[in-house]
This record gives sequence, structure tokens and C-alpha cells, in this order.
Amino acid sequence: MKPWLILAATAAVATGLAGTAQAGTPYPIKMKCAVGGESFTHTGTASYSTWGARPDGKPYGSWEFPMPLPECPGNRLVMYRDFTKPELKQLSALLASDAYKALAEDSSYYRAAWLERSLKGGDDTLWLVLQASWQVDGDPVRKARYQREFAQAVEAEPAKPGDTGWMGKLGRAANARRELGEFDAAKADLARLEIDKLVAALPAPPKDGAQEPEAVADQRGVLSYLAKLRDVVNRGDASSEPIDMVPPMVAAHQCVDLEAKGQSNEVCKAERVARSMEMVRKARAERAGAGS
Repeated sequence: MKPWLILAATAAVATGLAGTAQAGTPYPIKMKCAVGGESFTHTGTASYSTWGARPDGKPYGSWEFPMPLPECPGNRLVMYRDFTKPELKQLSALLASDAYKALAEDSSYYRAAWLERSLKGGDDTLWLVLQASWQVDGDPVRKARYQREFAQAVEAEPAKPGDTGWMGKLGRAANARRELGEFDAAKADLARLEIDKLVAALPAPPKDGAQEPEAVADQRGVLSYLAKLRDVVNRGDASSEPIDMVPPMVAAHQCVDLEAKGQSNEVCKAERVARSMEMVRKARAERAGAGS
């Protein structure tokens, strides 16, 4: 599912480290290349846990994110989805093209985005480019290129005021601009969304645990995300993990680091974060003791 469609769950539900599967379960998958028929083995996972996400949508969890994509060793076809028969005919020519070969040093998700754009384009291309930016966290130059490409493509789309999917997508673009240090551009993206006007128009939250309509819950979640993002943008924070937009355990690690410097943050006073800080302190003390 695309991250601009799951913002409600990410923003509205308190997430911790609990989960049914606490570690990925890797296993080999025998595969056959969709073009050329080459056999190869891809490592997948039978189960994994997630506990929240960064502002750019990258999950925190017990497996690698974005999920590794199968790639044919010979022709380097990224098998990111099933292809139709007409698409398979197109793929042979695309893989042999100079344009695809020129992407040899790019990430698998970015190459998948190029293939998707060449085959049919649309929202799936943007989703792949966004995931490509997660994939190259350790390469600031490529990450910035992917983020900028994603943001520019989203910003060029026609506005859809009030549409939850469009709002979330433009929010992801604003976040990319923020991480690039382009705060004026991020503010301009967020201004297009009329966040305060839409928040004021929301009905009162349901009482006594009653469930509200899904469309309202989705919009409430997206607006919560956007309001938090606006605060981070306004203070000029370009980090990929701003302390007030990450899960409690991730924030707790930052809080303990601040504590060691004699500093603090309001987020560190929240009950869930404070509890997680105790776990972090204990774990660090145990590691220090084991290493002595």
C-alpha cells in the first residue's frame, strides 16, 4: 500500500515495539526471470514486525525496508511485480536500451521506477522513487537526487483539494523538501493544503471509544501528520528522524543521548517515551558492562 494512503494509521495509532513477529524470518525463494528464463534464488521473509515509520514513510521494523526486490543476475531485470504478456515484449527492448544500462549504479527501486514509467507510468512510479530514496540512506548524493525527483513530480500534479491521497502525497513531497533543506519550498507545499481550515472542519472526535467513519479517520490522520510536519519545517529541522515524528522507542534513544549532554526535549517527558528511556538506559548499561 502506498504511504500517502496509510498516513492515518501511522499518525493516529500509538505504536510501540509490540508485535507478533519480533524478527524477520528469511527463506530462499527459487525464481525464474520473466525475461530470458534465467533461474536464481531470492531471499524473502515469511514474517516481520513494524513499529511506526519515519516522516518519509520508511517503516521501522524487523526486516529490511524497503523490502528487497528480486533481480535477475544476467539482464538485471528488477522483478518488482508481475508483468503482462505485452509488457514482457516491451521489457526485452527496455533492458537492452542504453538508457537502462546507464542506470547500472542506481538502486533497484529506482531502476524499477524507470521500468514502470516506461511501461505505464502513474502513481506506482512515484511510490517506487520514494522507496528508492529510503534504499540509499547511506548515499546522500543519490538520496537527494531521488527525493528531488519525487518532490518535483508530485508538485507538478494537479491539485485535488480535500482528497486524502493527494494531501498525503504532497505531504511526503514537503517532507522531501524539508530533508533537502529547502524549507521555503516545503512551506509552500504545506500552504497549498490549507491544514488549519480542514482541521477546523473536522467533526469532534467520537466519545467512549466509538468508531468514526473511515474517510473521516483517514483525513484526521493525514492532517495530524501534516500539522506535525509543519512544526518540524518551521523550526528548520532537516533530519530524517525528527524527535517528535518518530515512534517512542526511537525518540527514547534520542532523549537518552540528549540527557547525556545535559539537554532535554518536551517529547522526552511523554509517558511512553519516558518508559522506553528506562529500557534504553538499561540496555546501554548492560552493553557497557559486557564490554568492560
